[in-house]
Amino acid sequence: MKKIRLLIADTDSSYLNALVRYLIGTGNQYEVTGYTDVARFVREGNDFTLGLLGKEFIDAVRKHPVKKQQFGRIMHLTDSIDEEKTDYEQIYKFQNMSTFIEQMRNAINIHCADSRLKSKENLAQNIRVIFSPMHHELALPFALSMAKIMGENTQTLFVDMEDISVLQQLLDRDMKRDLGDYLYHIAGQDVPDGNMVDFIGFYDTFYYMAPMKGLSALAQVTPEQWIGFIGNLRKSEFEQVIILMDSSVNGMDEILQAADDILLLGKPGEYYSYSMKVFAERMSLEGLADKCRQMLLPMSAAGQGVGQPAMGQMIGGNLGSFVRREFANAGAV
Repeated sequence: MKKIRLLIADTDSSYLNALVRYLIGTGNQYEVTGYTDVARFVREGNDFTLGLLGKEFIDAVRKHPVKKQQFGRIMHLTDSIDEEKTDYEQIYKFQNMSTFIEQMRNAINIHCADSRLKSKENLAQNIRVIFSPMHHELALPFALSMAKIMGENTQTLFVDMEDISVLQQLLDRDMKRDLGDYLYHIAGQDVPDGNMVDFIGFYDTFYYMAPMKGLSALAQVTPEQWIGFIGNLRKSEFEQVIILMDSSVNGMDEILQAADDILLLGKPGEYYSYSMKVFAERMSLEGLADKCRQMLLPMSAAGQGVGQPAMGQMIGGNLGSFVRREFANAGAV
């Protein structure tokens, strides 16, 4: 397939870098050029299928009409849905990424499937998000059990994206580097790569990335940073990626849109059933219903043994047996 040549021009370098990384991470469809400097943009002499241009660059095109000839199509990249209208179709910067990509592709009449889900680089990869709308206390042990079982058949990475986590206690590991360190690492690179070796640990059959340290640290990560992170996951060699999501994530929608599957953990009881129904309706409005699977987790933490919680204790109990029955063959799919 012929590559789509994109030029993205915006004075917000953080946003520009995140969007470029995301588009590159979706596969090999896009050849992306980015500019934050108007003067360099004006000097650019190549031709592009599509230009996504911020206000300053739209103004530059007005002043240099010959620039229009370089683009098959131009879209106005806006900070606000209320931004002043121009001669070009607007595309809002901070909408969810599936809608952003769809609008962009429709603008150039390309309707083929988004290669983000199954890129040529890693056809076997599956990114699965686990989330409990009612905060099931066994969400972490459940996700770890799932990672262990899938890790028996495939190369598996577990990412703990919880605000408050007991992962270190469950695995009995001294975790020196974590998700926050990795995000800081890739933010400091001009061209961030997907190398995660220095930021992950190994337990039994699976790799893990430890949660961020500090209260509210998770909420301070921007949606653009998460987009870059998901793009790097897509370039990794892991066939199964399991992300345990927390409601404090700023950019939750972007992550859910990028995932292949979403597993919603529920609890027994009429109240929890009602809460799950309300959340599922919201997911449907976001166009995520086809990705979602609801699962009732009937056991509680009280039934997982006595004393300090331990991974081996939980995997060997009724929780581990439950997860194995549900996902024993999932890693081979």
